Amino acid sequence: MWKNYLLLLLFLFIKSNIGAQIFEKAKTDFSGVMQPVTSWIDFGDKKDLKAYLAGDYFKDDKHIVVSQVNTHFSKNKFKRVTTNLPALYRGDAAVSDYDNDGDEDIIVTGLTADNQMLMQLYQNNGENRFTPIREIFTPLIDGSVEWGDFDNDNDIDILITGKQANNNLSTNIYRNDKGYFTKLDVGIPGVYNGNATWSDYDNDNDLDILITGNVGGNPYTAIYKNTSNKYSMLSQRFIPLMNSAAAWGDFDNDGLVDFIISGADNDGYPLCLIYKNQSGSLFEEVYISCRPLMGCSIDLGDYDNDGDLDIIMTGESLERSYTIVYKNKLKFDFENIVAGLPGVADGNALWGDFDKDGDLDILMAGLTICYEFIGDIYINTSNPPKIVTSNNIFIDSPNPDTKIGPFYYYVFSSCFLRSRRR
Repeated sequence: MWKNYLLLLLFLFIKSNIGAQIFEKAKTDFSGVMQPVTSWIDFGDKKDLKAYLAGDYFKDDKHIVVSQVNTHFSKNKFKRVTTNLPALYRGDAAVSDYDNDGDEDIIVTGLTADNQMLMQLYQNNGENRFTPIREIFTPLIDGSVEWGDFDNDNDIDILITGKQANNNLSTNIYRNDKGYFTKLDVGIPGVYNGNATWSDYDNDNDLDILITGNVGGNPYTAIYKNTSNKYSMLSQRFIPLMNSAAAWGDFDNDGLVDFIISGADNDGYPLCLIYKNQSGSLFEEVYISCRPLMGCSIDLGDYDNDGDLDIIMTGESLERSYTIVYKNKLKFDFENIVAGLPGVADGNALWGDFDKDGDLDILMAGLTICYEFIGDIYINTSNPPKIVTSNNIFIDSPNPDTKIGPFYYYVFSSCFLRSRRR
């Protein structure tokens, strides 16, 4: 009897002490997936962003790969629309107006339902239809794809890294020349279970590359400097990580782009680091209270409109999966806002203002701690505090300290109760 009483008190304590529910789950028409290929995309109707979510799941021991697009049609509600975008998993997607016609096109890479590798550029034709462009790309999986004008010719180019069909790794740039693409071997090693991303870290008006992930079973992290459209590795060495993700961002608003990285070291232990850009040539490792995750995703955006970059991360620690929103308080001080989002593995989360109301919402997918496949949109409400509800067995303490924690509250959740009934 007394145990039940203590559990009740603990539950009431959690309800009264966990912070505001800033993100509210929307009603969507998604099937949950893992190993997702996701993107927000503007179809050109100027109304709102659509959510593209592809990936795989298992049902009745059958492997299912899906492609789904949801559109916002009323308050907090989405419905599925039919498109010809492909069903893929273990890949990535990126949107940009590559042909400068005023709407967003999309490039995707990954595995199809019959395990064929695909890398395809789709031109946006409006009315939910896309034309596959007859360009020959070398498809890569388990990596990343990104747009950027690396040669400053006002044509947006493609950066991709990952694993080929023969398991060889490569990082390639596809140079865009008025809508036609030429594959360039830029001498950067390929990675899998990682990513390559562009930014101008030295403010010389060209795009440099940060890359992290697995190379031959070993961790790898490096920056490659762009000099006259040629890339050379920066002499400074960084902690190599695998099963990792990295993102550029000016976290302290000093005009110099920093970067965050999270993943596993060579011994398999997760690390989360921020490197502060000191001078445009050197980076300083900065300690932050960031929960180390591996098999992760990282996205940056100003969800609270206070003029600085906040962080959303998904992935796994040594004990379980997480989805965490870190509020940027400047001076490299980040606060876990305990957003009540389900932790996901084999997934990701993206910022995007789907309803164009001026604040950032979240598109996320993956496999939860309850072994459920999810594909959800969480709306940024910025409303008065609400009680956080969660499907997780564990809820983070409001102020976790990675030096001495983590600490968890045990709660009876739907996941826990279902496992008890089996």
